[in-house]
Amino acid sequence: MKLIRTPSIVCALITALALPVASVQAQSASNSPHAAHTPLIQVLHLSASAHTEVPQDWLVITLSVQKEGSLAPALQKQLNAILSSALAVTNPMAKPGALEVKTGEMNVSPRYGRDGKMNGWVGSAQLVLQGRDTEQITALAARMPDLTVLQIDWRLSPEQKAAAEARIQAEAVAHFQSKAQSLTKQFGFAAYTLREVRVSAQEAGEGVVMPRMAMAQMDSPAPMPVPALAGKSRVVVNISGSIVLR
Repeated sequence: MKLIRTPSIVCALITALALPVASVQAQSASNSPHAAHTPLIQVLHLSASAHTEVPQDWLVITLSVQKEGSLAPALQKQLNAILSSALAVTNPMAKPGALEVKTGEMNVSPRYGRDGKMNGWVGSAQLVLQGRDTEQITALAARMPDLTVLQIDWRLSPEQKAAAEARIQAEAVAHFQSKAQSLTKQFGFAAYTLREVRVSAQEAGEGVVMPRMAMAQMDSPAPMPVPALAGKSRVVVNISGSIVLR
């Protein structure tokens, strides 16, 4: 028996096959994230700062010794002896805030010749004198016969730095608020809400770095104090954050 396909039957089959496809598309459109309107949040990032210059009141002098030898243990023992001798002189004079004493870096490493072969050992050790009593620190640094001045650095004492930050912190906040209000109006909004804020502080000073040197006054009967002249440090309080315009 031969099947005869009439146009009406073909149209009915096409309609039946198309219905499921249309329903899936309609369901996908209803679940689209763009179906619901989400209001935009206008966020503006900005920063402000305040600064002041403060006379430096904290002196740090780093003394160093460098020795060479054929045996690492013997070289280590020599460096320890030099530091112990220096600490025996400086520790009794130490006073918190005025004169503080601590040891710095110490290392012993292989020494190589031009042929690339190891031919011994080289070692160094450091002693750090720091505090507000600059006269005592500079005089004491000159009394160390086996140590040379590696670095002289001026900075602010913790108390001086904290006081400077407290003085300009309110100024930095006022700058941030004024900037936020001005930008809010310039962008055509009536007000703003603070979203997040970060406060940080930093100090930039005039440090004096001196090359390793043998001080001539150390060989004299009455050593002269190490010359040191304080400068000023720039203390900066930074405020950065974001606001929501509304």
